Amino acid sequence: MKVEIDHLTLNVESPDICVTFYTEVIGLTAENYDAWKEGKAKFPSVRINTHNMIHFFPPNMWEELGDLICTPGKANHVCLAFADKEWKALLKRLGEHKITIRGPFILGGSRGTGTSIFVTDPEGFTIELKTYDND
Repeated sequence: MKVEIDHLTLNVESPDICVTFYTEVIGLTAENYDAWKEGKAKFPSVRINTHNMIHFFPPNMWEELGDLICTPGKANHVCLAFADKEWKALLKRLGEHKITIRGPFILGGSRGTGTSIFVTDPEGFTIELKTYDND
């Protein structure tokens, strides 16, 4: 059986600020952002890779989905893994944006042990950023 994470959905107060942070600082690609700004999409997203995305649900979506999402809230954290070349570019962007970094820590992940740092996005959501020594 093949199972993989498809997407992570975060309930956020400010989707604009989140899309900007995840694109400009973390280096992901926005999706549906222009359509959302034009009222043609219910929420914006960022793409992690060809198979994974993060969706940003604005407050009106929390009410619209009601019991489907139980109660509004945030997940604990998401971990994004970067290859060495992208890792170095990420660290440069974090410095340029003066983002506070916690770590580095040597922690386990889905591919074994790697180097992790933690940052906080504009909504207070924790992001683990990881690189594996063999990438």
